[in-house]
Amino acid sequence: MQQAVKTEATARLTLAQIIDWLVEDRIADPAAAEKLKKERRHYRGVMHPLVMVAEQKWKKGSSLLTLEALTEWLARRVGMEYRHIDPLKIDFSAVTEIMSSAYATRFRILPVGVSSKEVTIAVCEPYAREWEKEIQRITKLEIKRVIANPQDIER
Repeated sequence: MQQAVKTEATARLTLAQIIDWLVEDRIADPAAAEKLKKERRHYRGVMHPLVMVAEQKWKKGSSLLTLEALTEWLARRVGMEYRHIDPLKIDFSAVTEIMSSAYATRFRILPVGVSSKEVTIAVCEPYAREWEKEIQRITKLEIKRVIANPQDIER
């Protein structure tokens, strides 16, 4: 079930890739999935593919495929831990020492926890890792990546 790890550190998820995985995992209807791929094939915006799929309001059985449900599915699919971002539980003074908001926005990442040994970074792009070495060098901490809702990271 888990997709092979991409070799390029800057690889971003594509809508076609997400749709193919959803069909492969029998979560999305193949006909609806193909229709969305055709409608969005020229789309080059900044919207994350999970957000585009969630906007379709597809159902799996009686459950709506919400952005949160899709994010949890993606975490399982790529073999990473899922993390719901609760802004009230984030120590902003500690995480802002890790990176600027401009840096976080550029890479679509968000520090969500810091300890004496590691920094936990929420990501919505599991294969985009070009920022890791720099953050590890600056902080001298181990980096733990977790998958989180792309809209929560943007906020």
